[in-house]
Amino acid sequence: MTNQQPNAVNPETEELLKRVYRIKEGLHYEIRDGIVFVITEQNAWIQRVLRKIHYKIPETSEMELDKYGSFILQQIDGKRTVKEIGENLGAAIEEANDQLYDRLLIYLHHLEKNEKYIELV
Repeated sequence: MTNQQPNAVNPETEELLKRVYRIKEGLHYEIRDGIVFVITEQNAWIQRVLRKIHYKIPETSEMELDKYGSFILQQIDGKRTVKEIGENLGAAIEEANDQLYDRLLIYLHHLEKNEKYIELV
């Protein structure tokens, strides 16, 4: 058994925890009862064509984030470090403390690279 704290961070990860993210300009989202809904335009050429021939294609779609994702996205302000976001998440949602920084870093990477919702400052 080791004497490490549950949220102990290895030296390689320490540099990642100093990162600061901001929400990308142009991201449309709403917060309803503490839950974030990301709103995306559905404006591909095929969708526009189908609308013209009277298919019911909505002009926007919404993606509802879970309570963890909603909390994290609301913490991203261009000033807080990843470490501060993790500390706030762990304090607000106790069950999030299990592998807190590993999961947080993976999620932030997903938001940055895959979803393109956030960017490094």
